[in-house]
Amino acid sequence: MNEKEFGARIRPWLERTAGETGELQATRLKAARLRALDAYREPVRLFGLVSVGAGTAQTLKYGVLQQVLLWLPLVLLLATLAAKVLNPEVDIGELDAQLLTGELPIDAFLDKDFDAWLKSASGDF
Repeated sequence: MNEKEFGARIRPWLERTAGETGELQATRLKAARLRALDAYREPVRLFGLVSVGAGTAQTLKYGVLQQVLLWLPLVLLLATLAAKVLNPEVDIGELDAQLLTGELPIDAFLDKDFDAWLKSASGDF
């Protein structure tokens, strides 16, 4: 049975009952019908693939948005902390202290020939 057949079968019952309702009841029923029609929304297609009710789409939209806004500061904080741990800042003072207390003079590190000799010497081993 499709919608038209169902409507045709139930119409006589509804018309008979409609005549028996009072004016106050009819007004209340009409107001309820108008509220229901105002609340009805056409189905929405998500990503052009799946049709869902407008209420479900609205719930998904605001539910997901609220979850993202809730977790975004925490994720950003953890990402910042992880970046700090994985890439520690080089302390310039510590680097200077290592250069000055090392066995080689500073000029040796600036000499390009010495750098080439270091690379070739480490390649021999």
